[in-house]
Amino acid sequence: MFPCDGDGTEARPERRCSGGLTGCALLASEAAAHVARLCRSNPRLLSMLVQEKCGEDANSSRFAHDFKTLADVLVQRIVAKRISRQFPKLDENVYGEENDTIQNNKGQDVTILVGETIEETFQCLSKALGDDLDSAKSLAEAAHIEFGLNDLNVDCYPPEEENLDMKKIGIWIDPIDSTNEYINGNVDNINEYGFHSSGLHCVTINIGLFDKHSGKPIAGVINQPFFKFDTIKGWSGRCYWAYCDGQKSLNSLPEFISCNQELVVTSSSETDEAKEALQRSGYIVATASGAGYKMLCVAIGVVKCYALTKDSTYAWDTCAAHAMLASQGGTACHCRTSAGPLTYRPKTTGGGRAHCNADGVIASRDLQTVDRVHAILSPLHAHCDS
Repeated sequence: MFPCDGDGTEARPERRCSGGLTGCALLASEAAAHVARLCRSNPRLLSMLVQEKCGEDANSSRFAHDFKTLADVLVQRIVAKRISRQFPKLDENVYGEENDTIQNNKGQDVTILVGETIEETFQCLSKALGDDLDSAKSLAEAAHIEFGLNDLNVDCYPPEEENLDMKKIGIWIDPIDSTNEYINGNVDNINEYGFHSSGLHCVTINIGLFDKHSGKPIAGVINQPFFKFDTIKGWSGRCYWAYCDGQKSLNSLPEFISCNQELVVTSSSETDEAKEALQRSGYIVATASGAGYKMLCVAIGVVKCYALTKDSTYAWDTCAAHAMLASQGGTACHCRTSAGPLTYRPKTTGGGRAHCNADGVIASRDLQTVDRVHAILSPLHAHCDS
């Protein structure tokens, strides 16, 4: 690992940047989180540009209404811009959940771009925001703020050098996972199990790196923009990263913690049949919002396993956290079919469903838990494969 704060004796040195791709993604996530917080702190700005997804962009398998915001699109563009600026070879290999177009209050489609200068970004955002030039200016300025690693709430720094062939790397971005919680803006108390069931704490920015040839996740960054609230300073965030290139595994996660409870977290939309099957087998079942957040809870040792039989998660939801689990010796695998690991591939023209985890997800740091939960849940859907 690398120099850490907290209970370690060695303080982390001042570092403004990282030469590695994981470090670049980490910094990009904080720039994006800053913009997400700025958008959320302005109710007028948020309400102006919350619009319903339609067609292939909508997650119709779970939500009756699926929304995106200007923050989603701008966050995605900020991350993509900063990664491709430092690593030009990745320019065409950074993929996001959202398309880059949003409709302004005049009914005009505006493609959101982050320019080379604040002025270029301002000109684009001013079209998206109509007459609200002050908001366009503040967002454009925020989109160009540079952060250093020492600015982040992260326990350890990523490696400065990585053994990565950029020609093989693809990147999935989920700009604001749990958008509905982000829009609602509720703050839920921590539950009896030590995590949040809903609310802004469940919102994450997920950046997952994968090998385009093998489909394996190789690095991940998860940023919680709304981790801690201060009555004077407002919200601040928390960052996690992991790197696992097949030869070495590094991360900023807590050391492996053996959960005292056999606790499985799932979605509130999970079937009663699946929940009851887990409970009959001795597991405690709890629900939470956000696939990225639920998988993060597994990675940091709050819960034993994340399980979902439904087809409502996608590559951008799971890639980052999957890398974190892999760095701990765990995995994320299919639920309804054979328990093979999830794999990732470049974005296609087939729409979001082409990158759906259609056979559900089981994720844990403990491979035996994955096998046990798979043995419980996969028979529930055996008829679907016949």
